[in-house]
Amino acid sequence: MSKKQPVFYGWWLVLGLFLIGTLGPLARHSMTVFLPFITSDTGWSRSTIGFAQSLAIWLYAIFVLLSGAMVDRIGSRKTFLIGGAISLGGWILLSTVKSPWQLYLYYGVILALAVSMTHYVPVVATSRKWFVRRAGLVAGITASAWAVGTSIFSPVMTQLAAAYGWRYTSLVLGICFSVIIILLAFLVIRDTPESLGLHPDGGTSALPVDSSASIEISWSVKRAVKTSQFCLLFLAYSVYNIGVAGLGAHVVVWGTDLGSPEATAGVFSTAFAASWASSCVVGGWLGDRYGKKRVMPIALTVSAVAMLYGWLGVHTQQGLIALAIAIGLSSGLQVPLYVPLLGDLFGRANVGSLFAILTFGYGLIGGCGPFIWARLYETTGSYNIACLISVVCYAIAVVALLFVRPIRAKQSD
Repeated sequence: MSKKQPVFYGWWLVLGLFLIGTLGPLARHSMTVFLPFITSDTGWSRSTIGFAQSLAIWLYAIFVLLSGAMVDRIGSRKTFLIGGAISLGGWILLSTVKSPWQLYLYYGVILALAVSMTHYVPVVATSRKWFVRRAGLVAGITASAWAVGTSIFSPVMTQLAAAYGWRYTSLVLGICFSVIIILLAFLVIRDTPESLGLHPDGGTSALPVDSSASIEISWSVKRAVKTSQFCLLFLAYSVYNIGVAGLGAHVVVWGTDLGSPEATAGVFSTAFAASWASSCVVGGWLGDRYGKKRVMPIALTVSAVAMLYGWLGVHTQQGLIALAIAIGLSSGLQVPLYVPLLGDLFGRANVGSLFAILTFGYGLIGGCGPFIWARLYETTGSYNIACLISVVCYAIAVVALLFVRPIRAKQSD
């Protein structure tokens, strides 16, 4: 009788990463959920708050260079522990803001630093270190975490803010979220399978990504960033975020413009995030099965078509939900495949640092989205032109991805 094999610890790690990825990014998403309440409470304009949202993404893009390097050098566990502690302080401070400069500091700086250590880059990069054959599927699962958290907690947070105020909601939920992150980092997260005497995917040996290679490929960061493949991925990942970040930041307040009560406007964010979450897992599976470079441009083409609908005009709450679902589905199909593709091209060793550099562009360029959308709304009275600009950005990303080619050289550093 054959002995039953234990469950590969990597799957328990994926569960821990998923939970951290669910709670960590809520610090950044809180501004989307609380936007109608903050404008009513403080009288600040959408541009003022939109700048705080863009600032948070810009600084997140810088901070993530640090967190990506931390994952590769001091390990994921310590990175999440530090991020959870910073998150705790940031949430508490956010509940006390009285002036725009405090909003920019507490939300735009401190919570941006916390999110960089508890969100997408360290979460997905850690999963890539544990899996090779199922890298796309696992990246899809962990990449969907933020969207699952957003879809679950957006309605809860808007309802609690309507009942108890956005400040009290921020304080209580922020403490709960941060403490859970710290506990998960301490009890569940481990840096690599090798640190437990295991191999990627639970196999008996560390297999190379390229089956024809004798050892696993491993590129240095300096060498990888000089390749055309990396530059094209950097461009695609940067520009597509203008539309996603813009819609994500404004979808709740857009819903209130269309007549939705503030207390229930979180449903628009839920529609966006829930569709993203479901398609992330599907996109990861499709990438493993049919090829990452095939799935990604097709998904972004669908996003461009959906934003054309937004440009033509969204006049009802149902139309906004349809737009949010379409962008969520199409974006989710391709976004989890960047990290697995980086691992395929350049190896696992520095995938955290390489993805952090991609995310730097994602935040620096794509982070303009919330502010651009806010300014265009205040100038034109609608989001139509913002949607059209997003279409152009999606088109640029599609072209860039189509030019990414396999790396022929099988050299390692």
